[in-house]
Amino acid sequence: MRRSFSVMIVTAVSALQMLNACRRPDSPQEEADAMAVNEQRDADYTAKINDNAAIRAAVPLESGMDFIDIRGVGDSAWSGLRAPSAPASGIKAALNKFDPSRKILKGDLNFINWESGVGERCQSYFNVDYAFMSNPSAIMDAFDHGFNLFGLANNHSEDCSSGFDPAGKAVSGAVASAGFMKNLSNQKPMLWHGAGPAADLSSPSILTFSLKGRLVKVAFGSVTFQDWQCVESACEPQVQSLFNQMRDAAVDLRILSLHSQGSAAFGRGKVWAEKFIRDYTGNVVFAHGPHTWAGVKVLDRATGGKGVVFHGLGNFLHNQVAPNPDNLIGRVLLDTKTLNPLQVQVIPVLNNAYDVDVVLASPSKNLPAANLTWTRAQLQAHHDVPVGFANIK
Repeated sequence: MRRSFSVMIVTAVSALQMLNACRRPDSPQEEADAMAVNEQRDADYTAKINDNAAIRAAVPLESGMDFIDIRGVGDSAWSGLRAPSAPASGIKAALNKFDPSRKILKGDLNFINWESGVGERCQSYFNVDYAFMSNPSAIMDAFDHGFNLFGLANNHSEDCSSGFDPAGKAVSGAVASAGFMKNLSNQKPMLWHGAGPAADLSSPSILTFSLKGRLVKVAFGSVTFQDWQCVESACEPQVQSLFNQMRDAAVDLRILSLHSQGSAAFGRGKVWAEKFIRDYTGNVVFAHGPHTWAGVKVLDRATGGKGVVFHGLGNFLHNQVAPNPDNLIGRVLLDTKTLNPLQVQVIPVLNNAYDVDVVLASPSKNLPAANLTWTRAQLQAHHDVPVGFANIK
């Protein structure tokens, strides 16, 4: 069922009832159907390494001291399935197994789409087959491995209809998530956005990081596109206001997490992802949701310079999602002085529920290949890792 986004006055109870009525059952199988997108005919501004415009080979995954290094992964969490209590985190062990030398996830800014509510307990879930709750300790485990940008706006942001905030007060699951994330971000240098009280959803999260000998002020936003209304997660009604505030913020970098649920929503999200770069001075968009990879584009910005859109990262490490080999780690390397993008990379990964691994075989023919040159990197724990890359003119 799809409802319009016309303005209406509702009580908190009726809003939640309306949300419950609008939600539809979802599953990994439904979300994965026919979502691979061919980007090869889309205009971009990348150059293959064998073109005259190319000036450098693929920057090794374990290095990057001469660049601001931004990396991102798709749908992730360590959660229970409709569980009254969030399970103990297993993400630390899984990440250490995947990346023991911490080279694959060694960016300065590392993004992860957290596809789950965050909290300790949930009294009741909405009537959907797949409803997730992850313990705040899982967020800390991800942070300890390097992730410092957490996107919370997705089709699982509001799975828990009645949860508890850090003080034990009964609140909606999305508000509980925001309470726990606020506590964590008060302790550690991380950015998060996308779930919580509606009044906060149109304002990006902003933090200054010390990166490569300079201070970099980052604005981060997270939004989801879906065919039902949101109550306490950032959705299409907040897009214009959020993008305006991100554009107008006095910051150095603007990074967006963009989720979509279903093919129609994917199409709308794709349009807004590119508008964010072109018209709102965006730097990087990490898009996700269809549980498969999609194309990578480099676009001109109206104010000058360029920005990068990863239209689909797929999955990364989610213990409640079916195994899937069609996923990417996205990487953007920026000039440390100008913050202009110089190179873009993708690393194929296999999500296997409780594990994640690199795809060691030759890349699938379905992998977005437009203007990407493929090479192979040697890592301590993973032999001969394929890396697709392009230099940016």
